[in-house]
Amino acid sequence: MTPSGVALRAALLLVGAVLAVTLSARHLAPLPDLVLVVVASAALRSGPRVGLVAGLVGGWLLDLLPPGSAVLGTQALLYAGCGLLVGLARRPGQVSLVWVVLVIAGVGSGLEVARALLALADGVPVDVVSSLGRVLATATASVVLVPLVGLVERHAEQRRFA
Repeated sequence: MTPSGVALRAALLLVGAVLAVTLSARHLAPLPDLVLVVVASAALRSGPRVGLVAGLVGGWLLDLLPPGSAVLGTQALLYAGCGLLVGLARRPGQVSLVWVVLVIAGVGSGLEVARALLALADGVPVDVVSSLGRVLATATASVVLVPLVGLVERHAEQRRFA
């Protein structure tokens, strides 16, 4: 990947993290996990290593942006694992949008289960309906956003070589 592609992906992760934090502060629900969508798009496009790094960066952004995480690095590890898993589900060539949605819904469900377990370990109540809504919103948003992010990344790479 080119340096401009890396910068674009970092900018997309930052925009997703800032939007997630800003909209959740407004108590809008259910919100799609925009960081997971960008991480999944990177992993589906470039494989598990890139997905792991994108997840790590996206999770660090969520850890550092207010309100942050109770334990620094928790979100980074969760998103890195998600990026790795989505990258392992990568298929060569053209991929069905149904496959993309199923992969993101599965990884999003796993992410919500991990968050619920961490919340229960801290003694915080878990809202299952909100978690299910977030998974459905993320899977629905991925229908539009994953192809859009891929298109923007391809366009940025083609512009560099043109």
